[in-house]
Amino acid sequence: MEKYNVGWGLTNLCNMNCEFCYSKQTRKETSELSITDWKKFIDENYDKIQTINYGTGENTILDEFFEFIHYVRTNYPEITQSLTTNGYLYERVKNNKKLYDIYKSSIDEVDVSLDFADKEKHNKFRGGRFVYDWAINTLKMLNKDGKKSTIVFVGFEETMKKENIDALFKIAKENNALLRLNIYRPVNKIKEVNDRYIVSYETLINTLEYIAENYSVVSLNDVLFGNMYTNNKEVDNTGVNSIRILPNGDICPSTYLISDEYRNKYNIKTPNVMNKIDFPNFKEPPIPEECLNSNCSIVDICKGGVYDRRLLWNNTLEKRDPYCPFENNDTDQKEKIKTLKRKRVSVHDGYLPTMFFKNKEN
Repeated sequence: MEKYNVGWGLTNLCNMNCEFCYSKQTRKETSELSITDWKKFIDENYDKIQTINYGTGENTILDEFFEFIHYVRTNYPEITQSLTTNGYLYERVKNNKKLYDIYKSSIDEVDVSLDFADKEKHNKFRGGRFVYDWAINTLKMLNKDGKKSTIVFVGFEETMKKENIDALFKIAKENNALLRLNIYRPVNKIKEVNDRYIVSYETLINTLEYIAENYSVVSLNDVLFGNMYTNNKEVDNTGVNSIRILPNGDICPSTYLISDEYRNKYNIKTPNVMNKIDFPNFKEPPIPEECLNSNCSIVDICKGGVYDRRLLWNNTLEKRDPYCPFENNDTDQKEKIKTLKRKRVSVHDGYLPTMFFKNKEN
């Protein structure tokens, strides 16, 4: 049995107020488990877990978060642990040697959310006065500590402007970090929010090509774009060996597929639950007819595109990815990004459809 890459939100708490937040409503509707439940789950299922990324909410708010990651590292050191933070990590550990030592010994990799390189824009976007400073201070600390780090930003029209992309790459270079793009998903179903944040096909393609020309593409762990632009045979691990655990313990097939229909089947409080997980819809869904009837050269490996995008945009896997070139009347796409040699660079690379970039070597 393949081991799982797990995304885990231990808490509903967050010190941000992001309008685009994909988990806000779900976090409002669900309760939390205790550290006793977390430990019991790990004790029963550790041999099924390859990596854990702690995200959803801001886990560093909790003292129990630090206690738990120390427990996992002490008892199951073979599990890679990473954290996605808005930068509050630095605030928690800067004056607390015990917490600092736990973070340093237990966390292998950190994602820092930074959507705008402009301080005022980022603070306003995330809904906090000091968010930008938190992010920068955390990146500096990670660099000093020799930790693998990534700046992760939500991809929508405003963040994907060239001046913001260039400035984010500059911050990444200063802090020896990768840059990771998460394309916005319309999880919350609020039309006004989606209208603002759903990035257009044209902007997305132009941004990828701009990055490829001016920086380095590290990994396109996206079954559509990875197969379009490289000769790596990317697959979608959603619900197969990539899962999401919500603060109430519900297990979902994806970070973005967290509505009732996906979260009412499995819970970590069920004994040995990871022996029982089965999301059959994601194992071998049929290739959409519109893909089979096109002249697409990658239909046999792309198979219709990213599962979560197809479901969130179309409410079915029988329709193709909304960013498919054929879906956007762009059937003349060329392979403009150079062939990449596949190398897993992050716990997120294989955990969710995402894209990694870096500055060119001097």
